[in-house]
Amino acid sequence: MVFAFRHRPCKVAKLHDYGNLMKLIAICTGLVAPLVYRTASGDIKTEASGIKKQAVSTEQNPIPIELKKLGLEGDEQCNLSVHGGLDKAVYMMPAEHYEFWKARRQEKNLDTDLPWGFLGENLVVEGLDETQVRIGDEFELGEVRLRVTDPREPCHKFAIRMGFGAAPKQMIQQGNCGWYLRVVQAGQLHAGIGLKHFVNPQGKTVLESFRYKTRKGQMDLL
Repeated sequence: MVFAFRHRPCKVAKLHDYGNLMKLIAICTGLVAPLVYRTASGDIKTEASGIKKQAVSTEQNPIPIELKKLGLEGDEQCNLSVHGGLDKAVYMMPAEHYEFWKARRQEKNLDTDLPWGFLGENLVVEGLDETQVRIGDEFELGEVRLRVTDPREPCHKFAIRMGFGAAPKQMIQQGNCGWYLRVVQAGQLHAGIGLKHFVNPQGKTVLESFRYKTRKGQMDLL
């Protein structure tokens, strides 16, 4: 079936139907809090960060959470130059990526019991990845509608959170970045709800956009 974008009448989007495979399995929020870490020289430092999220709605306890134009109720971002705002109001991450990060932490003899939200995501989704999602795609989750705007680019705070310095480089190599979303239609949503995926055929995939942005960032350092 072919559907027109409600908010983009000049473009046509195909509704991708993956059966019942796509669903939201957790909603995660967190307030800005101190992120404590040890530097290579052994000094203890503290930075403010909103990366520490925890699940507030799960399939086992699907509590409705209010989503507004600037994000989820009970969620905060710290560095608004790279997180938050209208175009990065929420961050979606495929659940399947967790196995990769558990394996990397196991190699470092770190705890592998990673709860949803550990990677800093707001929405944990099952059945989608960066090769299937395009910039400009839209998702319907009940009354809520979201638009894909950008891939997540890892920073040093992601390395601190993961417990080892190579984590950002490994995300770049693997391409398991997730994506930011703009809230087109606000409302309530809860874990366990299915997703309708409207594809923007003119958009780059999230992975293609991520490869371009990370290559450009590396070139800018030369």
